[in-house]
Amino acid sequence: MQAVSYMGTKRHLAPAVGELVADSPPGTFLDLFSGMCSVGQSVAPSRHVWSNDLQHFAHLVAKCQFCNILPPRSRCEADTSLFHLYRSHLEELEAEYRSGVEAEKAAIAAGDIGWISKQFEDGIFRANRLSHGDGARYRLFTDRFAGTYFGLRQCIEIDAIRRAIDLCGLSDSDREWCIVALCGALSRSANTTGHFAQALNPKAANQKKVLHQRQRSLWGEFLAAIERLEPIGSAQWRAHNRSFQLDAISLLERLPISGELSVVYADPPYTEDQYSRYYHLYETLVLYDYPAARGRGLYRDGRAVSLFSHASKARSAMDKLIACTARIGAELILSYPADGLLENSKAQISDMIVRHYGRAPDIFPVVHRHSTMGASKGDAKRQVTELLYRARR
Repeated sequence: MQAVSYMGTKRHLAPAVGELVADSPPGTFLDLFSGMCSVGQSVAPSRHVWSNDLQHFAHLVAKCQFCNILPPRSRCEADTSLFHLYRSHLEELEAEYRSGVEAEKAAIAAGDIGWISKQFEDGIFRANRLSHGDGARYRLFTDRFAGTYFGLRQCIEIDAIRRAIDLCGLSDSDREWCIVALCGALSRSANTTGHFAQALNPKAANQKKVLHQRQRSLWGEFLAAIERLEPIGSAQWRAHNRSFQLDAISLLERLPISGELSVVYADPPYTEDQYSRYYHLYETLVLYDYPAARGRGLYRDGRAVSLFSHASKARSAMDKLIACTARIGAELILSYPADGLLENSKAQISDMIVRHYGRAPDIFPVVHRHSTMGASKGDAKRQVTELLYRARR
């Protein structure tokens, strides 16, 4: 199950990758850019799974699903454990921001999109004036995102839930599951087109969607998300999996040459888009570190940057990825579209594999519909031919 909304293409490729991995030598499988773990799920539990992603929230999702020994608490147990602390902070913040909460409630009830639009612009202006670390404790979302990605009361709910998760004495495992569930609640409730590159500007044309999203209860969505979460495989199987939060090439450089890791799957970025900007709110929720908020998208500072998304660096990054995987003695399954950022990619990738593995790769085309991140560059979806390369000695 996909825990939070994610724009990647892995779920479309997962069945094909799973079939190739089934034909690989026995041993551990490493998903080098794991995202929401669709490929790992297609491989599990036939072999142990190592997951890696540079983003903290994706690493946390992988850790919960593949490594945590204990499953999440039930909805009833989570409600019982967290509600008192949640409610106390909710009431404290509602009292502090009473005039704003009441005005927002009236505007939503009246369908006053003009008022909501003004709060949107005011929210962007206010957030951009904040420096790193600004804000009282457990008011992060209320200070930075009220009126933009979420309503004021929704942000109060988010901060109240986050405080309850931190202070109610949960085990590390329970706390991690709850934070993933809260990411799921953000995913369901945000005023966006499906990602966090920018909040949807409220106006008459999208009034119905904006009002619908503003009425969602974060507490209700959080409990519903808890109910949907579940680990992969048995506790005994999960005990032998690992989850990393590193740059892909840095991880490969650290891994020893051994027979344990038999196959690596790599799905590096292939456009100039830095994917971290589509998920920065999940990062902020997980880290809860009061970052500065920049621009209309309110991006956090220090977001992850991929060399694969730089035209001048993509070739050397790809070559190093293939070389490092060959060095540790693992089979490589690599997915990359025919028209990615790397020019003439089919010929270039094939040459790299021949140089490092000593033989030409097997190549399998997979056709699917790819999201263009909200149609900022044309159609919302377009047909893409993804090539799966299998490199083996």
